[in-house]
Amino acid sequence: MAALLDPQTEPTLDEFHAALRSHGNRWYSASLKITRNPALAEDAVQDGLLTAWSKREQFQGTARLETWIHRIVVNAALQLLRRQRPQAWLPLEEDAAVEPLTPFDARLEQEMDAQLATAIARLSEFERICFVLKHLEQWRLKEIADSLETAVSNIKQGLFRAVRKLRRDMHEWRSEQ
Repeated sequence: MAALLDPQTEPTLDEFHAALRSHGNRWYSASLKITRNPALAEDAVQDGLLTAWSKREQFQGTARLETWIHRIVVNAALQLLRRQRPQAWLPLEEDAAVEPLTPFDARLEQEMDAQLATAIARLSEFERICFVLKHLEQWRLKEIADSLETAVSNIKQGLFRAVRKLRRDMHEWRSEQ
């Protein structure tokens, strides 16, 4: 666990490198969840790191450096997404399973993944971004609203619609859990 930096000093190059080594994959993963495009996710991390470095004097030390950079990287992903306006949702590569699945369980997981990909593709871009930031990235509603430059009530509506659509589309999987 990283300690908070002295609020009187800006982060050093060594501290940035340490944060990148320990959290770079997490930042990329968050960007990939937002952009659904590996190239855009890489660009978002790079843009975010460049922005963080160039604005390092603004780092106040009230949060961990990794958290501050994470926020900047996610904002960079959102900015890239706004510029790109992708038309299709791309599924993420699957994480490696901890223990091997039986053929039946593997087939069930494939079916569920396919149905989930279809359900997420039906979400509007706004609903998907709200859902990812709130439920996967654990952002507060106010943080999402500030990043998307909209009211908290709009974020709540987007989340409500997203969850309602996902529940409807994934209803057959709820009883098997």
